Amino acid sequence: MNKHANDAQDMRLVYAGSFLGNFDRIVITPLLLPASKGLGVSVSHVTIALTVYLLLFGLMQPVHGLISDVYGRVRVMRAALFAMCVADLVSALAPNLGVLILGRALAGASAAALLPVMVAYVGDRLPFAQRQRTVASVLAAGAVGTAAATVVAGVFTHLWSWRAAILLVAICSPLLALAFGRLPEASAPAPSGTSVRTRLGMVFRIGWFRFLVVFAVFEGAAMLGFFNFFNTALQSGGHSVVYAGLVTGSYGLAAVAGGVAVRTLGNRVSAATHFAVGSVLLGVGYLVCVPAQSMVTVLAGSVLSGLAFALVQSTVQTWGTEVAPPQVRGIATSLVACAVYTGAALSTYLVSGLADDEHFGTLFAIAAAVTLPVALVGPVARARFSAALAGRRDQPPHPAEAPPARQANQNP
Repeated sequence: MNKHANDAQDMRLVYAGSFLGNFDRIVITPLLLPASKGLGVSVSHVTIALTVYLLLFGLMQPVHGLISDVYGRVRVMRAALFAMCVADLVSALAPNLGVLILGRALAGASAAALLPVMVAYVGDRLPFAQRQRTVASVLAAGAVGTAAATVVAGVFTHLWSWRAAILLVAICSPLLALAFGRLPEASAPAPSGTSVRTRLGMVFRIGWFRFLVVFAVFEGAAMLGFFNFFNTALQSGGHSVVYAGLVTGSYGLAAVAGGVAVRTLGNRVSAATHFAVGSVLLGVGYLVCVPAQSMVTVLAGSVLSGLAFALVQSTVQTWGTEVAPPQVRGIATSLVACAVYTGAALSTYLVSGLADDEHFGTLFAIAAAVTLPVALVGPVARARFSAALAGRRDQPPHPAEAPPARQANQNP
């Protein structure tokens, strides 16, 4: 089997990991109302389980990125999948809210290893020209996992219990960990003498990296926080968990369609254009849900948000692989992802009271307002970064040039 065929086969395993990771991240979203009834607590209290998942999912990503730079990407991803099994067992069997929150916190801390390390793995394995298309495929597979989670959670809750879909992840994750054993490491681990402080210093000396980390907090709030309440809004309006899951599952299908568009357009459309179109679609998706949260408006919001995810998030994740040199790519991509999911966690926590009071119109109006500055700043910054990156590549090598880590140290 040639190298291209091997790469394609290995990437399919990576896509499966993205699918399961996103399934685990989203599975609690359609269960907020059923779990609140089952445990006898309010929706805002159960939302804490989602918030801590997103928070730990974000905060632990730099840790996993650092470890993957030293010990290898595949080893870290396999360990994370085994840990997810334990965490989801705790969540599925939780007798009360406290144990559920603990289980989701552990699941978030474990699953945090998957996305950033996968993106770094793609960056290690594939040449620059193929990265955004492959990252878009990784995100599209995750989007299918998102759609599957909303539908499966709804059906399983209707047929058995809200716990059943979480238990499904606990069963599948160790099986996938075993399959990951066939993946080769992309590159040799970094020298053990390179300290964490040194590697953090390398990335934070890069001006564009500092900008991207701050910007990603706001982008994550807009992109991955507020849409979690589409499903709850429908259920609060009297629709069943199955019906709400089928409607909001369109988010994942739309993200797949957006991923196909990214791969088809390839380098013919700039990353800045992808970002601009996607962020506008996201803002419109929230705005249509402000007047009413009916089947039509939530379906439209879910579809537009899914398309936006494929266009915007693939740009941000690829940006993270480009902004730092290979020897610190793992920590760079994980810090960017940390910022994204920290923003998502903050946004879900801050508006959970509105969801509890069923003020979803106000909630989605806030979402649209947060999206506006992201839509204005993101495309301009990405275009400037692309121009600076192209300028560095066009420069001929010089014997006295600084090493790669210092070449990237340009301010936005």
